[in-house]
Parts: sequence; C-alpha cells; structure tokens
Amino acid sequence: MHKYSNSIVLPFNARQLYEIVIDVESYPEFLPWCLSSRIVKKVDDNNFDAELTVGYKAIDEKYISRIQAEYEKKIISKAISGPFKSLDSSWYFKNIDKKKCKVDFMIEYQFKSFFLDKVMGSLFKKATIKMLDAFELRAKSLHN
Repeated sequence: MHKYSNSIVLPFNARQLYEIVIDVESYPEFLPWCLSSRIVKKVDDNNFDAELTVGYKAIDEKYISRIQAEYEKKIISKAISGPFKSLDSSWYFKNIDKKKCKVDFMIEYQFKSFFLDKVMGSLFKKATIKMLDAFELRAKSLHN
C-alpha cells in the first residue's frame, strides 16, 4: 500500500479551496495526469460518483470514485471500480482567518495487479506528491 499525507496553510479560505477540490470535472484543466473526468451519478452537489481517466503516454486507466463531502469542511473519496485494490483520499479544510486555511490531505492506494503497480505506480506516486501543488496553483489562478 502506498501512502502520502501533507498539511499546508494556504492564503485562501476554506470555501475557495473546497470548491476547487469538489469540482472534479475541471481536473483535466490543471492536473497533468488526469486525462478526463465526469460525474456519472449525482446524489447532490457534495455527494456523487465520478469517473476519472488517469495516465501517461500510452498507458491510461479509468476508475470511479465515490465522493462524500461536507461543505467547506471535508471531502472523502473512495474508488469503487477500476484498477485499484484500494484508493482512498481525504481533504480537510480549516479556516485560520478570513484569508488563510489549513489543508490536511491524505491518500492511500494499491493497484490490483503487480504489473500495474510497477508501470503506473511511479507515475501515480509523482502525481500524488505534486497534487497539493497543482491545487494551490489552481487557487492562485482563480483567486489572485
């Protein structure tokens, strides 16, 4: 099982950051490893299933994640189909003041096959480490 977590204070409020993370359909615009994304089943604006295609060069994989969120507080994602034995991530947002927010991010994943782990594992690891940076850059482009 691969795991990564990080906490960071960003110069944006929880609402701004929450809205970027929950906007799954925009991921291909700013996450380099995300080739496509779409909502496949919607309960409401904060709870839905999303299909994402991730990849690099000739290799790409689709999976569906179930997203459960509490507005401006947290977003929990769990893969329910695709190449992962497990893929769980969480985002927690806590305002420090009107213009600063602490973000706690965690992701754990394991591919179903040894082959995919060897081929996609290194790409996914690099993407995971850069994920917070990509979301921070997206916030700067939208709110600065």
